[in-house]
Amino acid sequence: MKFLSYLFAAAFIVSCVYAHEHGKHEHEHEHEHEHKHEHKHVHDHEHEQKHECKHANDHAHTHEHGHGHNHEHTHERGVEISEAAAELIGLKTVRVEMRRITSSVGFYGRAMSDPRALRRKSLPLAGFVAWRIGAPCEIRPGDEILRLVSPDAATAYGELATLEARLDAVKKSGAKNASLAAELAAKRIAYAAMTNALVTVDAGRGEFSLRATVRGRVNEQLVASGVFAERGTDILKMTETKPPVVFALVPFSDARGLADGAKARVGAHSGTMRVDRTRTDGLVGVWVACDGDCTANAKLVLGESVYVTAETDPTETPVACVPSTAVFRDGVTPSVFVRDEHDEDLFVVKPVVPGRSAAGWTAVAGLDADDEVVSQGVYELRHALPAAGGEKKAAGHFHADGTFHADGEDKE
Repeated sequence: MKFLSYLFAAAFIVSCVYAHEHGKHEHEHEHEHEHKHEHKHVHDHEHEQKHECKHANDHAHTHEHGHGHNHEHTHERGVEISEAAAELIGLKTVRVEMRRITSSVGFYGRAMSDPRALRRKSLPLAGFVAWRIGAPCEIRPGDEILRLVSPDAATAYGELATLEARLDAVKKSGAKNASLAAELAAKRIAYAAMTNALVTVDAGRGEFSLRATVRGRVNEQLVASGVFAERGTDILKMTETKPPVVFALVPFSDARGLADGAKARVGAHSGTMRVDRTRTDGLVGVWVACDGDCTANAKLVLGESVYVTAETDPTETPVACVPSTAVFRDGVTPSVFVRDEHDEDLFVVKPVVPGRSAAGWTAVAGLDADDEVVSQGVYELRHALPAAGGEKKAAGHFHADGTFHADGEDKE
């Protein structure tokens, strides 16, 4: 009996312990469930906040770039540079040009005085010379160079006057003298030819004025004042003011298509070629004279080395071209820097498809006819260009001292 009492007591204690442990386990499970539910609620709330924040940022970004016109591409892949900084780094731009690439030949030449500018001026009529200028000196068209007293011209004028008087007397008498009229006409023609290059001062005395017809510089007087000089005598040496010409020695193999009178380009100016094939050293002398005042337009300086582009086939179809120095690789993509049409201080990357290259120019596709591309200063702009792909840097700008800063670095 006592044994059964102990057995029932042990069973009761075990059941109480089991009930307590089971209740504790259920309580911990419910608490864990509630904790997970709260954690999930917080996570969902944070996710919604991040989503709303991202949506707001995207909206603000879209609003910022959508206002006015779209700058998304130029903002990410552009460099802003002031006019002073552009001048400091030597940045230069050119417009897209239509050129003949296949038939172009390029070579370097040197700007020099036109050999035809060195002149000697001769006396148009025999006589006594009296200088009105000194040497050296500058002269302009219309300036008086000298006075000339010509006994021959005075004699010819006297004979002409005598024949005119005789012919007038014959006409007044009512007679006709065809031979006298013919002789007078011949004398007038001869006198006009004799004095054509002179301005008459006193025809009876045979005094005339010789005036300059071109602009230039008198380097030397070859006769002295008071000296009698025959017709055709050289009286001075001068240099006529002419635009510089470009002279180059071109290998015969490159000069096969060059011809007298063919067009060429000296910098930004057009010119005409004159070819000398008399050399025996395998080189061809090429002279290029600018059409018009290339001193002002092409800015040629005597002694300067310049690049000349000559065309050998004027029938070739021109194509859009840029200087070869303008093309660079943005990653693996051939590209150029183009000035933004809305911001002249902003240069953006524009992909192109390059074609043939010749004479320092490359044919490209992908540009508009009025695009302005960077031809010098590409290296500096590439250095400041935001990275392509991966983590993108902010767009940057140059300062007047030539240093580059990313946008935002100047803010304190």
